[in-house]
Amino acid sequence: MPDDFAHLMEMYATFSPKPASQGLPPQDPEACVRWVRSLLENGENFLAWKEGRVVGHVSLLPDREQKEGEFLIFVDRGQRNRGVGRALTDLALKRAVEMGLRSIWLTVETYNFRAIHLYKRFEFQFCDQGECERKMICTM
Repeated sequence: MPDDFAHLMEMYATFSPKPASQGLPPQDPEACVRWVRSLLENGENFLAWKEGRVVGHVSLLPDREQKEGEFLIFVDRGQRNRGVGRALTDLALKRAVEMGLRSIWLTVETYNFRAIHLYKRFEFQFCDQGECERKMICTM
């Protein structure tokens, strides 16, 4: 796992745009390290690799008491529209079912149409609407 952490930090160090969504990943290098460590400690994480580099990361942060989880996904800009996000989302949702979660939620920027299209393919539905971002939920 230490090697995975270093590779994951490499991806986030060069991630674009920064911050991508809701201030994530954090721009400050120390804050980014704390954020990634928290995701790894508190969530179920999946990495996509290409040629020895991490090119995608999904974190599923479960609330076992409520039987729900928060879903976060980041894919390197050069690897978008190549199935990386779809594969990571599929893994995370299968893991959510294995964990007995009843729903997964996420927030997405209102104009991130590519991400919204991906989420809709996995049956995420809008459950509220804000000016800049929207919440989507997928029921297992």
